[in-house]
Amino acid sequence: MAISQMQKLSLILPKVKLDEVLLTLQELRDVEIRPLPKEEDWQQAFSKEEVQLPEIQHVDGKKDLTLKGEEALYYLSKRQQKLEMVIRQIEDYLPKKSLKQKLKQKKREFSFETVQLEGTKLDETQLLKKVRNLFKERATLEEKGRQLEEDIAGLRKWSGLETTPQALSKFKHVKALVGTVPSQHDDADIRALKDTEGIDFQEVYHTETEYGLILFIHPQVQKRDAVNLDNYNFHPFDYPHETLPKDRLLELTEKRQKYLEHQLEIEDELQKAEPILEDLELQLEYILNLHKRQTAKQYLASSQHLVALEGWIETEKLSRLKEEIIHQFGDFVLLQEVDVSPEDWQDVPIKLKNHPLIEPFELVTEMYALPKYHEKDPTPILAPFYFTFFGMMVADLGYGLLMILATAFALKMISLSKGTARFMRFFKLLGISVSIWGLIYGSFLGYALPMRLISTTDDVMTILILSVAFGFVTVVTGLFLGGRQKVRMKDYGEAYSAGFAWCLILFGFLLLALGNLTPELAYLGILGQWLAITNAIGILLVSLIKAKSFAGIGSGLFNLYNVSGYIGDLVSFTRLMALGLSGASIGSAFNLIVGLFPPTARFTVGILIFILLHGINIFLSLLSGYVHGARLMFVEFFGKFYEGGGRAFNPLRPAEKHITIINKVHLEDK
Repeated sequence: MAISQMQKLSLILPKVKLDEVLLTLQELRDVEIRPLPKEEDWQQAFSKEEVQLPEIQHVDGKKDLTLKGEEALYYLSKRQQKLEMVIRQIEDYLPKKSLKQKLKQKKREFSFETVQLEGTKLDETQLLKKVRNLFKERATLEEKGRQLEEDIAGLRKWSGLETTPQALSKFKHVKALVGTVPSQHDDADIRALKDTEGIDFQEVYHTETEYGLILFIHPQVQKRDAVNLDNYNFHPFDYPHETLPKDRLLELTEKRQKYLEHQLEIEDELQKAEPILEDLELQLEYILNLHKRQTAKQYLASSQHLVALEGWIETEKLSRLKEEIIHQFGDFVLLQEVDVSPEDWQDVPIKLKNHPLIEPFELVTEMYALPKYHEKDPTPILAPFYFTFFGMMVADLGYGLLMILATAFALKMISLSKGTARFMRFFKLLGISVSIWGLIYGSFLGYALPMRLISTTDDVMTILILSVAFGFVTVVTGLFLGGRQKVRMKDYGEAYSAGFAWCLILFGFLLLALGNLTPELAYLGILGQWLAITNAIGILLVSLIKAKSFAGIGSGLFNLYNVSGYIGDLVSFTRLMALGLSGASIGSAFNLIVGLFPPTARFTVGILIFILLHGINIFLSLLSGYVHGARLMFVEFFGKFYEGGGRAFNPLRPAEKHITIINKVHLEDK
């Protein structure tokens, strides 16, 4: 229904043209290359060594370097890692941009040719060397500065010392030492020094942890009995310089200042390195593109002079590829296309293609699984169901308008990635559904609107019946699609017993319920009763025929037991009512809380509380709608007909990590 039609193609080309052809395919972004060594029809040729992988080779003209095989890929990976590391380092030093600037900043745009041209010209080695030297020099200065800070901190407390340990060591008649003694709560060491005969000291400084002292030991004490200063926990001051500590302190401070100034100069140079950063980012894109092309060579087959390449391409893009190949290579490249056969269905990559209003809902399908090639894309059918259910579970005009305005602002004013922009478009559409159901329920930020179709307080049963009715339509639709899928696969018995029969049985139950609840429509009850019984018998007969024995009766009865599961599916849809009513009730309760505030508080702090509480409610409501809506689709809907398991189409394309490649039509006639 909305799966892009694919074709298988083959290219035969001279080995000397391989790099040019891969370059063209990467620029066009239209071809996914098949891994030939993994294909059964090629494995025998590889095992007999009739073909081989083409030689992966990288030549760096600046270094006259030639690498082959895995060495080439490893070399490119190392270049990529070096570039990424330096890019991150430079980004840390660039001036920080405001949130507004970050949100509005777009990736730089280049043509594919420009990336290739600049990548081959740029000498990244010199740039990397220059930046690394700056970082290395800055790190050295930072380490030296840190050491100086420690030295300055240690000297600062000795700034009051008017001599040096070296000068004191020259005293002839008195032994003089400079050092520290711990400062304790009872100052036991200091008191012990005071009480020791023949030892005097002068206090230089005193902190919470220690005393700085000059000790004087008289000669007669030394002659009589050697003094063991360890008994006083005395630690000498290690200061080998001849200048006074205060003078040394000035020298170190000046030296530290010079280091800081030099460090600031380097950081200033790094902060102005945005042009270098842009060059490195462009070079990284070139390396990533080259690595992708070299990796693609592992998927090809090669003889002595020729290379074989197979891949997938969208049918609508095939003519453009043909024209481009002829335009660039003429008869040097042979291109053949092959229609997809049923044997290829399991291998064909999937690309969904839907109307812009439907395309955002592909997010839900992809979250479950992409369809296989023989299946139909469920997104166009899923979209109205999910649109309706999400709106019913949130159901507030104010919340819906906020969603529309917020997503429209983000799409218009903020530079978003493709994935984020797609997500915003998805929630913008859901905001419309929330607004519609907000009008139906008459709810605006938890307040009741004067006009409403259904009241969340007075019409609870109506909402419950409506929820189950939506569930009935969803389940029956899923069963019908499941039956149709089996018909396409020519499994007619399963199409009836697992699909169409249950549609009729459930429809019969509906008529039976209407006939019993509405006396004037009693005939519908009889019609529904026989419709359900007839198809139940039909399921047993089909099971009997398929099994070709009475054992089929057992499988038929087990199939009929599924009626309890379908009833459970219908009950599951009551969450549409529950979540819609809970969100409205919580919003109304928040309004009541704020309304209890005095007038002054209500219009000051009350406004902030109002915004905060409703912010919490809208977050929880949107989260619940997103999760439970997906749950209803995956279990109650997809479970009836959809298998999935498809693989996303992944063509050879440019990296676009830091830049955007401008699409360009190369054909001369366009």
